[in-house]
Amino acid sequence: MLWIALFMPELPLQLAERAQPTPTACVIADGPALRPLVHCANAAARTEGVNAGMPVAAARALASQLIVLQRDENAETQALHNIACWACQFTPSVCVQPAQGLLLEVGSTLLMHGGLSRLLVRIGKGLVELGYHASPGIAPTPLAAWLLAKARALGMRTRTCRETQLLPERLATLPLALLDWRTDTLQTLQGLGINTIGQCLRLPRDGFIKRFGAERRLDLDKSIGSAADPRHWFTPPDTFANRIEFGFELNDTTMLLFPLKRLLRELEGFLRARSAGVQQWQLLLDHMNHGHSCIVISVAAPERSLERFLLLAREKLAQLQLSAPVLALGIAADKLQEFSEHTQGLVPDTQSRAIGWNHLIDRLVTRLGNHKVYRLRAVDDHRPERAWQSRVATAGKQTSAAMPALPRPLWLLRTPRSLLCDNDTPLYQGRLQLMAGPERIESGWWDGEPARRDYYVARNPHGETVWIYREHQRHSRWYLHGVFA
Repeated sequence: MLWIALFMPELPLQLAERAQPTPTACVIADGPALRPLVHCANAAARTEGVNAGMPVAAARALASQLIVLQRDENAETQALHNIACWACQFTPSVCVQPAQGLLLEVGSTLLMHGGLSRLLVRIGKGLVELGYHASPGIAPTPLAAWLLAKARALGMRTRTCRETQLLPERLATLPLALLDWRTDTLQTLQGLGINTIGQCLRLPRDGFIKRFGAERRLDLDKSIGSAADPRHWFTPPDTFANRIEFGFELNDTTMLLFPLKRLLRELEGFLRARSAGVQQWQLLLDHMNHGHSCIVISVAAPERSLERFLLLAREKLAQLQLSAPVLALGIAADKLQEFSEHTQGLVPDTQSRAIGWNHLIDRLVTRLGNHKVYRLRAVDDHRPERAWQSRVATAGKQTSAAMPALPRPLWLLRTPRSLLCDNDTPLYQGRLQLMAGPERIESGWWDGEPARRDYYVARNPHGETVWIYREHQRHSRWYLHGVFA
């Protein structure tokens, strides 16, 4: 097995900064409501003298433009949940480290990604595009990988370890403070001059267990692979929802595109992990005074491309008049559908052309409205006027009855037009010459609108091809019903 640990330092601050293309001075507040303290501060705030642990009032005095956000542990949990959903596209074996990061078992998927180096580059680049940053650690055991990642976040130089027998050596210099042990245990060990994992491993086993407990020794054994370390695998849900709170007001819809792109990238990764697509998703805006807006974006066929989603969202936002400033932005998708990836060839095939038409339909529907663009679909009825229906272009899976094998005109008249005759020869801009037929249609006796007709394909002297018929009666009139392109 091979594990990649992703330790995410100061996650509350990362959540606040991912909504801004250029972060300003910002702190996360925590503690008593009457005297909140700075939990963490970003680089812009630290340059003005703001540090973790100081009162928020003192921080405001140092930085007049300081943005102060209250820590939301539920938002942190939801953020890790969504990052785990995104990470499942790289491996199905993902574990969540509460409030801190992720563990990914990638030993079985390295070949698919072209090796460890390429996989690390993809994960690192993807996290940056989502607005996060993480310190990676690689080791054959999950706890060792986690310790290496935490050490890297502290600025320590660590090396990738892929062999279990090398773990004691690679972990030897790491400080015991990286382990989630009780403070009194760490202080006791430090009082004995034991400050690193290597020193702790060299202590007599029985004596260590007697004084500090079997659980502490088990942690050391798990880190070097001499004891099993089972983990609970993360299972991605059937729906997706995420939001970004800004901490300030936005009045321009174009400024929503930056955080929206990050949310849609998470959605794309989630859909890739589920091998699924969506035909509809919602863009949610939270306004001042607790108002909400919901924009529904639909596509003609299941889709999961960030570029496609963002293009359609840009069209919608360009038409939107904000009723009030926006304080938060969210997206939701709750109906997953099967999706099959299509590889573009040198010569466009039928599926490529269909995808191109679907993309055009999506843009027209987004710009003109859902009920102004329609598709035509064949219906299982022999009467030509009842053999088709119009339906909303993006409404569900497009299914239809089989088209007749015989020729049909693209343009049908709403009401058949009676034709003049010359010695029983129909006239339409001249005498019509019958080219094909008759095609007999008898249908509708069960619903009170029977049709008993003989259809012909005919051509006039100008070369126009039309579709005409006459009823099953002697000396009945001729009617024009359609025109071929």
